[in-house]
Amino acid sequence: MKNILVINRKGGCGKTLISDEIAFAFDRMNIPYNFYDLDGQGGVIHSPNQIDNAVASIIDTPGALQSSMGDWIDDADLIIIPTRPTPTDLPATNTTIDLVRQHNAEDKIIYVVNGSNRFRATSDFLDFFREKHKGEIIHVIPQSEAFTQAKFRQQSVCEYSPKSPAAISIDSLVAIINKLLGLKSINHDL
Repeated sequence: MKNILVINRKGGCGKTLISDEIAFAFDRMNIPYNFYDLDGQGGVIHSPNQIDNAVASIIDTPGALQSSMGDWIDDADLIIIPTRPTPTDLPATNTTIDLVRQHNAEDKIIYVVNGSNRFRATSDFLDFFREKHKGEIIHVIPQSEAFTQAKFRQQSVCEYSPKSPAAISIDSLVAIINKLLGLKSINHDL
């Protein structure tokens, strides 16, 4: 079982969006998974579930410090730390990164810059963030109304608008996750 932890003590940075999109991708790929919503604020499309043949667990965490965060990090095989490309997200993101490093888990991180756009503030943020995390995995998800439209329809952006930059970015993120964790589809017909 591979545990995918989506964590940042900052609310509104895209943890639930990313957790849902990974779950949708696993559904499409026939990868059996457990889904845990530890946030409790709502907004997640997938209902929490546990199944016997799961090969992965997707764990959506709350946007606040929790006493059990260290345990979640210790149990994770992959840690996704989303952030928005704004200076106001950096303090909480840095606190989360420090906590992950305290648990010697820095080799398990994918940073996701969520809500990237064409404006100078975003490009400056990306330059800064890439320099600070040189050699680490940084994935960029574009700002897109397609995410909101897909959520209204209770579906993945990859189903709602499969050729959009948003869908292409999600497919790319899931490919990185699958490569790092060695996840494979399971054929239920066998």
